[in-house]
Amino acid sequence: MTARIQGAAGRDKPGPKSRETEMMVRARRALCLVLGMLSLSLLLVVLGVYTTTRTESLNVTGYTSGVILTLGSFLGLLGLRLEENRKQLLTAAIVFLSFGIIASFLCLLIDGVCIAINMDMRPLTAGRCQYYSSGGGYIYENFYTSVSCWNLKDSCTMTVRSGTCYCCDLYNCANGGYLSNFYEFVGVESCEEVFTLYILIWTLAGLNLLAFFTGILTTAVLGSIKGMEAMMYFPPAEETAATQSNTSSSLLHTQSHTFPSAPLTSLLPHKVQGLAA
Repeated sequence: MTARIQGAAGRDKPGPKSRETEMMVRARRALCLVLGMLSLSLLLVVLGVYTTTRTESLNVTGYTSGVILTLGSFLGLLGLRLEENRKQLLTAAIVFLSFGIIASFLCLLIDGVCIAINMDMRPLTAGRCQYYSSGGGYIYENFYTSVSCWNLKDSCTMTVRSGTCYCCDLYNCANGGYLSNFYEFVGVESCEEVFTLYILIWTLAGLNLLAFFTGILTTAVLGSIKGMEAMMYFPPAEETAATQSNTSSSLLHTQSHTFPSAPLTSLLPHKVQGLAA
């Protein structure tokens, strides 16, 4: 009766095989999540670099978080696929992903708030911005000219480099444009490209927001995988004691069936029986 109760209790608790199966299922889910995080990080890097090279007037920082998250996702992918140094790789992945989460939040503030909100698109929409180009090719890259700007208050002259879309409505003549940082966009091919740049910056900010939440989820999943890996090598003390108790009871039960009880006289030596006679 006691053996049956212990067997039922042993079946209720998850054994090593069931725990290993559960770990494999979680590892597959974590692998899909890490691959998605890696794809999102690479998209951040490509889109951020492309947006940064569109103009020299804006310093876009969205690709910085993508670089850190890419490294963290790659380490997490290695930790899930390799058996050797799995715990160390998962720990390093969690550290880099944590830094990437912080970087994505900062990039969201810098690109989404400090840049995109401060870009006034009304003069561009109204067609009041002009594009200056002295010609095509690198020979005209450092060519500057003076243009006249005027608004409702005053008028002045500003210096414009070739390949620049400038908006006189946003230029502060009294302070030389010091208070209006985004009155010109250097290095663009036309003023219409500024609209594309505006959309790219907001897209980059949205991707950083998505990477912020996805990075938190990925870090939590990798942390649970690392915890289960430790439990596989170091099982709980209660489970170990119960296993040893079941093993000892089954061993005693086997011995009792293997060696049946016999009369004591049959176990005595023949010499002792002869002396008794």
